[in-house]
Amino acid sequence: MIVRILGNLLSIFVLVLTISHCKKSASRQLDDLLDSESPFSSAIFCEKNKSQLTERKEDCEKITRSAREEIDTILNRKLDLGIAPVIVEKNKGKEIEEFLQVHTRMGIRYWEIWKTNVILE
Repeated sequence: MIVRILGNLLSIFVLVLTISHCKKSASRQLDDLLDSESPFSSAIFCEKNKSQLTERKEDCEKITRSAREEIDTILNRKLDLGIAPVIVEKNKGKEIEEFLQVHTRMGIRYWEIWKTNVILE
């Protein structure tokens, strides 16, 4: 009887341990980000997990394009403001800066323009 109880406890322990170590697939994590986060978070995730998301390449390209368009929109406000810098909410600005650092090609294109024309507040 004691052996049976210990066996059951051990089985429950192994089950709990197994479940706690389960991790969502990269594709499922991307779905969650696409449902709830900004395009920048999703695009950052895509770039960092490129090798695991080959079957989601089209989704990643679409979300990266969306993030780039949002940056263009922010920077185009500079044209409307003349010499005044564009003010961007601090958390969003940090997220955009991380996006530019992770997406090297975007960073090469936008980093200097971003840093000279945008103030985070």
